[in-house]
Amino acid sequence: MSSTLYVGNLPFKISDDDLRAHFNSAGQTIKVAHARDRASGRSNGCGFIEMEDLASANKAVKELDGSELEGRRITVTLARPS
Repeated sequence: MSSTLYVGNLPFKISDDDLRAHFNSAGQTIKVAHARDRASGRSNGCGFIEMEDLASANKAVKELDGSELEGRRITVTLARPS
């Protein structure tokens, strides 16, 4: 089972470090893959977070889905396998 999360409705000016810090409250964050516009470098409003294990990923979904991050209510779900 994947420990990767899909995160949507991210603030456009959020940094990878701020995103990592927000998710570290649920467990060890291994990787942050933040989708950005190639030309401007601005966030596309979504990204993927890889957590240390499935328990941390499930905790993040439970605790952080619907949480506020820099004035926006984010969506957090387990990522679907590709």
